[in-house]
Amino acid sequence: MGVKLEDVARRAGVSKATVSLALNGSDRINAQTRARIERLAMEMGYRPNPYARKLAMRKSRQIGLILPDIENGYYASLAKHIFNDLTASGYGLSISLSMNSRLTERRAVSEMIENRVDGLLLAPLNVPNADAGYLEMLDDAGIPTVLVTSAYPGLNRPTVMCDLYGGMRMMLEELYRRGYRKMALLTGSEGAYCLDLRKAAYLDFLREKDLEYQKIRHMDGVGYDDAVSGTGALMDAEAILCVNDMMALGVVNELRRCGRSVPDDAAVTGFDDSAFATVSPVPIASVRQDLRRMAAEAVERILNLAQDAHKDDSAGGMIPCELVLRASVGENKRL
Repeated sequence: MGVKLEDVARRAGVSKATVSLALNGSDRINAQTRARIERLAMEMGYRPNPYARKLAMRKSRQIGLILPDIENGYYASLAKHIFNDLTASGYGLSISLSMNSRLTERRAVSEMIENRVDGLLLAPLNVPNADAGYLEMLDDAGIPTVLVTSAYPGLNRPTVMCDLYGGMRMMLEELYRRGYRKMALLTGSEGAYCLDLRKAAYLDFLREKDLEYQKIRHMDGVGYDDAVSGTGALMDAEAILCVNDMMALGVVNELRRCGRSVPDDAAVTGFDDSAFATVSPVPIASVRQDLRRMAAEAVERILNLAQDAHKDDSAGGMIPCELVLRASVGENKRL
């Protein structure tokens, strides 16, 4: 059996991606390391497959996009903006869904590699994912990746996202200014980075204001039905903050079903400023994420990387959020 790329990587004590880059003459690898790998490959009798190399070098002018779902209009809107920006740049878009499943996300990544996309935009799961190491398959295939909307802590990947912590703080400040003190948080599973940021903002704010009331309701998911199921445990709250607008709509409808008035009996807030906030029987105050800017920055970064692995001039800072006030928040008269 012939010597494989992973055999050279194991002997050199580096990743397959490093060996691949070195043997293809990439200046991303320093000259000393490149020379050592080339010498080892020659000594071991490694011979690259010219057909595979030709395929690897061919450009598809397709960018992949993996989303957790499209039931939430937030992701559908993001996909639309990404599509428009890629089309204007002469690229196509290949979309897949992870369905908030680590296994499905791994499979989607493999399919993107098989389809030889020039780059991948990945919106991380909204559930815990302790090991996203399978993204290294993209490095081995020479496919650059940009994370969008959230991140996987511990992975050094270019990321484009909004300031979720700051956005939740803005909403908490507004509620506090309006007299609300018993504020509850309705969220999804612990360990999902984008949700943990919102939770951290909630806990930090309560601690800074020395507020005794603290109630966090964790649900398995972040959908409408999850919110309906979780509302009953929060009936004593003066305000219920939700991590997205779909959940906020579920809370509004469940409170009304139980004979409670929004915002007189309880204020309700969402996040993302999606269509769910405006179709609600009581329009929902929300935190707007600038999806158009997020898409534009993500597309710029992935196209830069697809065309030149070194070319990523974007600063990579957090995109600010914006507070959008609506009728679901009033003035708390119960102080």
